[in-house]
Amino acid sequence: MPRPNSAAARPSEPLVQVVGFHYAYPAPMPGMGPAWALRGVDLTVQEGEVLALMGPTGAGKSTLCMALAGLVPHATGGTVRGEVRIAGRSLRETRPAALVGTVGLAFQDAGSQLFNATVETEVAFGPESLGLPPAEIAQRVAWALSVVRLTGLEERSPFHLSGGQQKRLALASVLAMRPRVLVLDEPLAGLDPVGREEVLEVLWELREASRATLVLAEQDSEAVAHLADRVAVLAEGRIVLEGSPREVFRHVDALREVGLRVPQVTELGACLGARWGRAFHFLTPAEAADALRRELASRPGGPRAPAALRGSGGAKPPGPARAPALRVEGVSYQYPNGVWGVREVDLCIPPGEFLAVVGQNGAGKSTLARLLNGLLRPTAGQVWVGDVRTTERRVGELARWVGLCFQNPDAQIFSDSVAAEVEFGLRNLGLPPEERRARVQEALERFGLLPYAEVPPALLGFGDRRKVTLAALYAMRPPVWVLDEPTAGLDART
Repeated sequence: MPRPNSAAARPSEPLVQVVGFHYAYPAPMPGMGPAWALRGVDLTVQEGEVLALMGPTGAGKSTLCMALAGLVPHATGGTVRGEVRIAGRSLRETRPAALVGTVGLAFQDAGSQLFNATVETEVAFGPESLGLPPAEIAQRVAWALSVVRLTGLEERSPFHLSGGQQKRLALASVLAMRPRVLVLDEPLAGLDPVGREEVLEVLWELREASRATLVLAEQDSEAVAHLADRVAVLAEGRIVLEGSPREVFRHVDALREVGLRVPQVTELGACLGARWGRAFHFLTPAEAADALRRELASRPGGPRAPAALRGSGGAKPPGPARAPALRVEGVSYQYPNGVWGVREVDLCIPPGEFLAVVGQNGAGKSTLARLLNGLLRPTAGQVWVGDVRTTERRVGELARWVGLCFQNPDAQIFSDSVAAEVEFGLRNLGLPPEERRARVQEALERFGLLPYAEVPPALLGFGDRRKVTLAALYAMRPPVWVLDEPTAGLDART
């Protein structure tokens, strides 16, 4: 669908103003200085505009989102310099509760904002807080659940949903309030392709029908190119690049340097430009098709793909058969609330194989992951790790062979420092202190976590908490790795 004309008349006074904004979280530990997350951010957003915030893990995107909702510093404490104003109101002087109906925030970690007993009451909570009539509340709840594809789950507990479904529920709870400014932190992370497209469609319709102002912290450059009027790129708490998607995504090398990926079609243009000695700046597939059609037609011999782009014409022959590392035979699992997670799954995974398990949110991917390492025991069927049935071993024993990283890193982080978190599994393996220290050091270096070795992992950003769980698994070196949405919340470089 076409992008709206961003040059259309808008109010001269920006709806959102961020002026010289610095913010530091309170010192994470006694004796440590404040942790500066934002350093001199200047930003404006006009009413009806869509602004995308991009940046590598730890750049300050989530902190800025919380500042726009008034949670920084009112709910977090810390040190503030500069100003954030929404609709002319200084957020230094405005409590978050007073912004209900003006600003709505959906957190990156959806589970952290869900607290009601059912899906329906979760979505109704915001409209009820606005004092709306019951009939309008019911209408808004039905609409919001419909657009995020959760109709039919009204009586389900939010905590019995999959991670992707929780993400959509958090979005529905904010959409139902219809705020003037919608602040969404990684709204597409963890969604299946259908859910992603539907959420994008909803955001587009919101903006077109109600002129809602959207601020999106988002790593999905394809979505940003499609939806945003402007892009602001953060790195180390500062805005380092700002402009329209077309202007920003022209800087392919600079974005790659800070860990961001441009849209695939833009990357294609950069690669072909380097090969053919001329500049190609594509933002959409239609632009690329038109330009490349003309370029190839002008070449001697007509439109023929370069040799490097043509297939080799043959597939590798299969290797010798090997005993499976994991075997799933007729496995079904039913949760205590009666919901079936998986039904009659058969699967055989040889050693050394990389297997991708794909499916829509709620299809059973996370359930299957937990079955593979024994955290869940099949209702029917058997799971084999090598020649051992998971029902015959304790989870701690199985962890030597099958390591699992949860979709939500907070579900498995509990130690008082990053180093202790990474070392915990090694202690359970009974490794000597010297080897434990060496493995912890190597894992922290590999995942860029050395500066945070003594910091409580709970104080890190979502992406860094994800890296802590991956580092802990890496240090244990199990023969089988089971990774549940391991890249959600991480930048392209990480």
